[in-house]
Amino acid sequence: MIVKVLYFGRLKELSGSSEESVEVRDGARIEDLFAHCSMSRPELRKFRASLVAARNREFAAWDTPLRAGDEVGFLPPVSGG
Repeated sequence: MIVKVLYFGRLKELSGSSEESVEVRDGARIEDLFAHCSMSRPELRKFRASLVAARNREFAAWDTPLRAGDEVGFLPPVSGG
């Protein structure tokens, strides 16, 4: 199945793109998707502990199952005042 991945902040810089379409197996979870994306970009892994994931514009747990056509965003922490 195909899902759309959105990268924000530093992840956008590291991935070289703000979005991509990724094929994952049926039954994949957000955590599986991130592992798949970080296989070709190992530098993304160091951000895993501080990232928040969103599925279809709503915050989601890492063990949330994916469906074809989902849009998943990976958001690093944001600071500011």
